[in-house]
Amino acid sequence: MDFYINKGDEIELFKLLKAAGVCDYYSDIRLFIKDGLVEVNGEVNKLKHTMIKIGDLVEYKEHKIVILESRPKKEQREEREQISKEQRPTSQRVQHGKFKSWRPKPIELENDLENEIHTISQKLHEKLLFNKLTLSLAESCTGGMIQEMITSNSGASKYFMGGVVSYSNQAKINILKVKSETIDKFGAVSKETAIEMVKGTKKIFRTDISASITGIAGPAGGTPEKPVGTIHIAISINDKIISRKLSLSGNRENIRKKSVLILFKLLLENI
Repeated sequence: MDFYINKGDEIELFKLLKAAGVCDYYSDIRLFIKDGLVEVNGEVNKLKHTMIKIGDLVEYKEHKIVILESRPKKEQREEREQISKEQRPTSQRVQHGKFKSWRPKPIELENDLENEIHTISQKLHEKLLFNKLTLSLAESCTGGMIQEMITSNSGASKYFMGGVVSYSNQAKINILKVKSETIDKFGAVSKETAIEMVKGTKKIFRTDISASITGIAGPAGGTPEKPVGTIHIAISINDKIISRKLSLSGNRENIRKKSVLILFKLLLENI
């Protein structure tokens, strides 16, 4: 596929893949970039914000996207007349033009959310360092996303003692010592389970502060009583425990990110 942009312009990798029609969902694009399935100029690239410029080659599975410079329509027409279908039988051409003015709302919203998470995580990082407080985490529906954000800040080892991704009920019971009776009575997604998770992780890591999260990120798993987007979080600061029930909307990735952001804000407000 030939993908045309104006001279001097660049486009972020994940925007390119969406605009070229490789995938319809930004959340899916983020994941397969992160999983190392995309190559830029023959090398694996795991950064979705990598800037792609004229002359680059982007590959994902059977898709090969060549970035070319847009030229006046007359020149393009003359070129097409010179190149026969036999010479380039499977070539596709995407004339993207001045993509700098192309700002789809979903991309803006996703970027705003990620930027806010990054900003809040840095503030939390600085506050924990300044107050010399230690932190531990227990995650279920976010699958390690909170710990990934915490450890992305250099120096996090001074306060972050560790965490548990207790995705299954058995992990909650065996590792965090959540009572099986609690899960049977209230469910894995409940205030009671979140509180026992936070108590368990605090006991394991012996930290000043602990936080836990459990929920239904979707798209499956929801019920009329607990629809997709139902999230329970809990934090323990010294001997004080605070819990919150969230009802979030969006796709799976969006719900997970919103959960992380709200948990970070709750920690910041109470430290």
